[in-house]
Amino acid sequence: MTEHEFNESILPLAQHIYDFAANLTGNRTDAADITQDVLFKLWNSRNELSKIKNLRAWALKITRNLYYDTVKKYKPLYNEAQMFLHEQGASDLMTTIDNQETAALVRQIIETLPDTQREVILLREVEELEYDEIAQITGLGLNNIRTILSRARSRVKELLVKKYKISKYD
Repeated sequence: MTEHEFNESILPLAQHIYDFAANLTGNRTDAADITQDVLFKLWNSRNELSKIKNLRAWALKITRNLYYDTVKKYKPLYNEAQMFLHEQGASDLMTTIDNQETAALVRQIIETLPDTQREVILLREVEELEYDEIAQITGLGLNNIRTILSRARSRVKELLVKKYKISKYD
């Protein structure tokens, strides 16, 4: 792959790589570092990239792997109790909540999901990837992805309704 071909096919993926890394890490600086590392890896393997059918899925798979390689041992483990210790007063949230705050709450809940659920829900709902692309990135089967995604969505909904009393039926 020539430099021109690389610039045409890989560089447009940089924003997708960054967005996915930012969602995984929750930190723009780490996301930028991971994005740079992914682009560097892609550049170094540019001669083999012509064999890859879906470059976006491949780039996101590298992003995922780098995230787990570099951040995994330092990643704080959150549980539901810890998440709610840091929340603002529930009564304040109930009176001032709007769509942006709800999105922030959903993001906070997603961060507490187990790694596989968090990863699949981010790839599907944020990156808007198809199931087969998610399968390529994660190495999971399609049925497994559907099950994981269903459980992740249910958990997010359960926590929103249970803790924040947010429901579309209110």
